[in-house]
Amino acid sequence: DFECGEEVEMSFLKNGKWLGVAFRVRKETLGGQALFPHVLVKNCAVEFNFGQREAPYCPLPPGFSLIQHLPLAQRRVRGTRGPKSKAEPCIPWQILMMVGLPAAGKTTWAVKHAAANPSKKYNILGTNAIMDKMRVMGLRRQRNYAGRWDVLIQQATQCLNRLIQIAARKRRNYILDQV
Repeated sequence: DFECGEEVEMSFLKNGKWLGVAFRVRKETLGGQALFPHVLVKNCAVEFNFGQREAPYCPLPPGFSLIQHLPLAQRRVRGTRGPKSKAEPCIPWQILMMVGLPAAGKTTWAVKHAAANPSKKYNILGTNAIMDKMRVMGLRRQRNYAGRWDVLIQQATQCLNRLIQIAARKRRNYILDQV
C-alpha cells in the first residue's frame, strides 16, 4: 500500500486469509526504486497470481488490485530482460579477476565496486563470500568449527569450484575474488 502515508506497507494473504502487515518501509528509504515480489523456498512449489490468470485464487479484499491490472505508468516497472535464447547476443558481460596477496584489499575493492555499479549486478565468487553466507545462529562458522578450520576451508573451496562451473554456463557479471 503506497497510499497509507509516509510509509509503504507490505501485507500478505495466503489462500484468502489475511496475514496482516509484514513490513513497513519509509518512502524516502526506497528512493523511488521499484519493489519486485519474490519468495525463497526449498523443496516445495509456490504459485502466484499477480493478475495473469483470469480469476484470482480467492476473493480479493475491497480496494485491492492485482499488480498486473495496474496501468504501466502507475508504479509498474519492467525488470531486467534476459536473452530470448542462448543464441541471442546479450549485453556484454564481464568477469573481473582479482589479483594480489592475501589481505591486500581485493575483497574490499570487489564489494565496493559491486556496490558502486548496481546496474551490473555483479556476483562475487570467492571463499570469503561463501564463508560469509555460512552462518549458524548469527555466528561465523569459524567459531563453530573451532579446531577444524581446515574442514571449513575445504567445504568452501568445494562450493566455490561448483559455483565456478555453474558460472561458466550463465551470462552474468562476476568478480572472481580468490587468492
